[in-house]
Amino acid sequence: MMHEDETRPQMLPALSRRNFLVGASAAAALLAIGNAGASPALATSAGTVLPLVAPLPAGQPVRSQFAPNEQVLAAYLMIVAPLANSVRDVAPNYGWMEDGWWRTPNQPYNTRIMEHVATLSWFYANDRPWNPYYRDPALLGRLDAALSHYLSLQHADGSYPEYSPTEHHLSPTGFGTVALAAVLRDLRAAGELHDRRLQIRDAIRKSSAWLVDTSRPHWNRPVQFANQVVAGLSGVVEAAHILGEPAVSASVPNRLQIILKDGQAPAGFFHEPVAPDAGYNFDVMLPDLGALYKRLPDPSIIQLAERFAAWWGYVVVMEPGRNEGFILSGTSARNIVATFVTTPVDDLDRSALARTLLPHVPALRAFYASAEEKTQARNAWSSSAAPVAPRQKQDSSPRLHMHVPQAPIGVPAAQRDAQVAALRYRAESTFTELRKGTLDQQYVFVRRPGYYTAGLYGVRQNSLQRMGTNAFWHPVAGMLALTVNSTGPDDWTTVADTVGTASSRGPVTATHHAGSSASGTVIPADALTGYTGTFTTRYVTADGAVTTDVTHRPDGIRRALMTPGASRERIPLIIGTDDQVVFANGTPAPYGQETITVTRGITVTRGGMRFIIDWGVDREAKYAPMDRSYLGNRTHRILTISFANSLAVDLKVVPAV
Repeated sequence: MMHEDETRPQMLPALSRRNFLVGASAAAALLAIGNAGASPALATSAGTVLPLVAPLPAGQPVRSQFAPNEQVLAAYLMIVAPLANSVRDVAPNYGWMEDGWWRTPNQPYNTRIMEHVATLSWFYANDRPWNPYYRDPALLGRLDAALSHYLSLQHADGSYPEYSPTEHHLSPTGFGTVALAAVLRDLRAAGELHDRRLQIRDAIRKSSAWLVDTSRPHWNRPVQFANQVVAGLSGVVEAAHILGEPAVSASVPNRLQIILKDGQAPAGFFHEPVAPDAGYNFDVMLPDLGALYKRLPDPSIIQLAERFAAWWGYVVVMEPGRNEGFILSGTSARNIVATFVTTPVDDLDRSALARTLLPHVPALRAFYASAEEKTQARNAWSSSAAPVAPRQKQDSSPRLHMHVPQAPIGVPAAQRDAQVAALRYRAESTFTELRKGTLDQQYVFVRRPGYYTAGLYGVRQNSLQRMGTNAFWHPVAGMLALTVNSTGPDDWTTVADTVGTASSRGPVTATHHAGSSASGTVIPADALTGYTGTFTTRYVTADGAVTTDVTHRPDGIRRALMTPGASRERIPLIIGTDDQVVFANGTPAPYGQETITVTRGITVTRGGMRFIIDWGVDREAKYAPMDRSYLGNRTHRILTISFANSLAVDLKVVPAV
């Protein structure tokens, strides 16, 4: 491997900021003349300072020319010219990709935007029959300008900003180290921009040192935003590999031990910041663990993945007969992600590189498309006559094109299906599992012959987490009720209108009791796991306004509610287009229609089974549609039951005949 302190090879001098400044006055004049509605590239020099990169030739890309694992690059090929031409070639902010790419805020100090240098360098350095930008001098000139801006934003300590110019932020430093290491690899392969390569070498040495420095705030205990910390470690290992300098990543095994101890909750989720988050845990953290393992097969990486797989097996609830389903969204602290789909489509496969871990962590195999599905999808893509859609600006993460081509294809369907069948709520009819958070939080999962349900109790990490009961699923009929952690009224909650308290939207204190009431013997939290009998969880809001007793019976649950006056019980139902929904008084509840009636219950008939929700006495009930849809044919319908002071609601499933 050539090191950057070797003798400089013969090449044309790189375009520099110094050379550019000679023509700055003329460029400024062009800028003043430009039309207000012109694109940013044309509003700079219109190609008179840095030549514009030519649009993709007519008829390209040709799908059949792409290797199966590189099909993901086709949508990026479509944006090479507009991305490169968004690089400013006049002052101020020479080199900034100014056209709103990839991350907000769209400001010249946001270095996350500049990670697209890895996109430009890949297309410049890699010879493919479908890549007309290989060794394109205009592309190289604009890449060089972008690198000049990017590198100028690095702080003296090695870190980079994202949300303000003076910020020393973990995320752009970690992800940026990966991107710049990839650029260094590409420029070396092309034998271009020697001086710029020296700058990149020095930059990733400095950023790597900052990322592993345990005196920095991102290593405070407990370690928070684990996805960013692990992305940083992945960047360090990648930098060490590209530099050929093992000392750069020598401390990474020790830092992984810190993550193992202080970046992952006892429950198994990764801290975001000290609570789980479905999106960051699965789509960002896990593939970076896969990237790390490719370069550094440290056993602690497998331990982290095994712990997470065990947790993930409780919160991803597959629908019967399908390898897709719902996420127990109420547990998530950052992303609003309600469904889980094992997609074989590469340009949606953000977690692709985590497949590196599948040979070592069998439980993860349940959550990925099979090798056969992946091959079928790639064959279908190759033979399709449809035009290739370009990546959209805010959906153009360079991580995707960096990860997918090097990701393993996956495991055979038989292995995947075996792991789906082994998911605990599918393989067992009765269990109780209490998993503890790093904070004082209890995540309780209950499987009984008639259902699977879950609840979150304790402190509330932030405004998105939803406390209390959050799901009701049946092994034949699927999901009936699901909390989503959005800002809308789509969480399972009791609202005490007289005081404005919602039981799901604040901390709750929970105790667990043997039997069908909260007067039963207390079951210590540490003893709840493994309990197979009927038990009741009582949880109380911090102001004492709402007390909820959830009784877990073999065939269903009962929620008994106590409030100080006029209140509403709100149940977020998951309803399919073919479901038959009828109130107990015979009033139908059509799929897209709001219905208000006075009755004692409601039924939902699906797939030969009937969900029964019964509150015993006639009360006003409202059944209202929402716009959010799931898995093709399901949407939320919010059932709201009005009551005063107390209410008991039974939920169970019976055969429809």
